Amino acid sequence: MSTLFVEQPWTAMSLLFRPQYRVDVFDERDTPIAVVRERGGPGLQRPLRYTGFSGWTTFDLDVVAPHGQPIMHIGKRFGRRPHVSVSTPQGQLIGTIKTHSAWKQSLHDANGQQICFFGDIARIETGGRAKRNGRRVRRDVVRINPGVAEPLRSLATACAVAFDVVRGTGTSHVSSGGVDWSA
Repeated sequence: MSTLFVEQPWTAMSLLFRPQYRVDVFDERDTPIAVVRERGGPGLQRPLRYTGFSGWTTFDLDVVAPHGQPIMHIGKRFGRRPHVSVSTPQGQLIGTIKTHSAWKQSLHDANGQQICFFGDIARIETGGRAKRNGRRVRRDVVRINPGVAEPLRSLATACAVAFDVVRGTGTSHVSSGGVDWSA
């Protein structure tokens, strides 16, 4: 089983006022393996990123290795639960992810054929707390089953490293009941 640690800053300011999506990804040996960042800023959608509608906004994410080599691209159009597309750095579609609920996502090949659900091949534990270089981070732990082949491995990884985007939370953790501290 391969384990990924997906981390993002965890402060009151970053939880409430972080308009751009950025996470760092580490393996089980604590080695940095990727950074997920937006290609550009949220632009005109920036005000929505501060609200509970952040998950509705467009996301254009690059997954890059620590030394800067592109690994994959993750994109989501505007809307509540549109498909999230996953492609190679050259733009070739790997597949898509469809969210059915906050905790149920289906993985589809490049032709749109459903392959399986994310939970069939991986487990994710969200909202853990840790320290990285003396700073508090929110840590999601992702375990992908051994032997998962392509394109499923890439789709599962994309789902995990962009889970807040995929499940519709976006960058804001503000909900009608207050702050979503655990997600």
